[in-house]
Order: sequence, then structure tokens, then C-alpha cells
Amino acid sequence: MPARLLVPGTLENDERFGRWMFLICGEALFDFFGEATDGDNVSFDAHIGGSPFNVAVGLARLEEDVAFFGGISRDALGERLIHKLQAEGVSDRHVLRTDYLTTLSLVQKDDRGHPAYTFYGENAADRMVSENDLPDFETPPAFLHIGSYTALVEPVATAFKTLIQRVRSETLISYDPNIRPTVEPDMALWRSNTEALVPLTDLIKVSDEDLAQIHPDSSCDQVARSWLEKGTGLVIVTRGDEGASVLTRTVEFNVPGVRVNVEDTVGAGDTFQASLLAGLRQLGVASRDELAHLDESRLKALVSFAVKAAAITCSRRGADLPRRSELSTEWSTLK
Repeated sequence: MPARLLVPGTLENDERFGRWMFLICGEALFDFFGEATDGDNVSFDAHIGGSPFNVAVGLARLEEDVAFFGGISRDALGERLIHKLQAEGVSDRHVLRTDYLTTLSLVQKDDRGHPAYTFYGENAADRMVSENDLPDFETPPAFLHIGSYTALVEPVATAFKTLIQRVRSETLISYDPNIRPTVEPDMALWRSNTEALVPLTDLIKVSDEDLAQIHPDSSCDQVARSWLEKGTGLVIVTRGDEGASVLTRTVEFNVPGVRVNVEDTVGAGDTFQASLLAGLRQLGVASRDELAHLDESRLKALVSFAVKAAAITCSRRGADLPRRSELSTEWSTLK
């Protein structure tokens, strides 16, 4: 299906999405990157962020038809978020605008370039989404993705679970736990919420670091296999610069990483997620049966594409996700 130029937020665009529509649900916020300075001052460099928001932008940059659903404030930062969606070609038709404030995330890097987050988001716009705010569809989206803290905190978490239940008979469900201890430090809550979502999902992408936090006494492969037994069709465990592990009910294999000079890893997981979803569409996967019958060679091409895309993001500061033109060679292998 060829890419189309979108004018975001119009009914015509949503009708044209048809069965290839990606609906990405979750948080939209601002990341403030702190820089050490002399004296009492702290300098910040602000970037638009939020894991699902990044995934939506990543899909648009890969020339996919994508809409975002989540709460976005009417404050000044919320206006910037809306303008970003429009500029990137993401449909904002389903965005919920409210007077709650925009979530702020303070980001500081460790010696390896890995980000640590402090969130200021209690009662913020991206959390205050209820079941009454859910969109209605004449035709449900082909793919629905949720993840990160909006899949956990209330009332938005319950709203998203209700949405999944409404559409999953016709929609493939994707999930990235994306654990954020600074939002909720209780790993038991993260673990129980993740396990409750597993039977509702078809594709789970999770980092080895996240699994170590919520299942410290089990190996990544053990957890992934247990999720497959509960109904998930495909589990991909990302392992940083070591690549990723792929597990289905019939195959298990590893895909090596791509070496780059790492600026930081902000947005790498979101890039990987967006690339997986775009790659599935390119491979013609639109049903659970088609997902279940992906052979090892096509799965390797899919995950190799996502690994390369994430490596490009790691070479740049912040969540600067790549465009399809930067991945033309890898994209051509998805057949």
C-alpha cells in the first residue's frame, strides 16, 4: 500500500486509512534534558517526548498512516505537541484536548548515555483520560499500540483496556511495558498490570532491563515463553547494543545489534517499536493468523530492520527517529 500525504485531523484522512490504520495510544509530554553548569543554575534543553507519541511520529516518518489517541493539554506545551503531530503527518482527529497540564519529564544521562527520568505528571492531561473519552470507529484500526505508564496509571489505563476489548476482534494489539519506576516505584504493580495485559496482546516488545525489574528471578526467555503460553503471538526482547531475541510458539532466535557511536538511547525503543509495526504492514500482516505464520526468514528481516532503525536514533541526541529514506536498503528486504 503506497504512502499518502496527509492533512492531519480531517475525516477524509481517517476514512482513507482503512484497514491499514495505526492507532497509537498513550502519553505526550516534554522531556527536559538537564546539563550540569557552574554555580546554582541548571540549564535545560526541552524536547517533545512520550513513548507512544514517539512511536506515532516514528510511523509517520516511515510513511505510514497513523493516528494518535491520548490526552493533550490546551496549555502552551500542549499546543506545541499538537503542532508536532500535524507537522509530522500524524492524524490528531482522536486527540482529547483538556485543561489539565502537560506532563514534564526531567532526563539526565549516566556514563553510558542511558537516560534516567523524573516525572512531574500527577493529574496531567495524558493521565486524565476516561472510558467516556474513548473514540468510536466505523471500522476499527488494523493495529492498536499501547505502552509505558499510561497503560498503568488511572484512569487512563482502564480506558485503554476497555478500548482494547472493544476492538481486538478486528485489530492486532501491540504492547510495550516500558517500565518507569519514577512514575510508579512498586514493581509488583507493574508486574501484575503487565501480566493482565499479556492475554490481550498479539505483539509484545520489551527490553531486557524492563524484564529484570518486573521479573528479577526469571530469565528473559522464560518470561517470554510464559507470555506465549498465555496467548501472545510474538515476543521480542531488546538487548541494547546486543540486538534482540525473537520468540514465537515455533521459533526462537537472536538478531545481532548494530554498532554506532552512541549519543544517547532516548527514543531507541520507540524507534524499534515503530519499525516493527511498519515492517509488519510491509510484510502484509493484518490478522492473527498471518502473524502466527510469519516464517523465520521474514521475522529476521523484520527485526533486523528495527535494530538498524534504533541504532540510527542512538547516534543522535534525543528521540530523533529516522525516516524511511534512511532505511531504504533494509526496507527493501521486507517482502
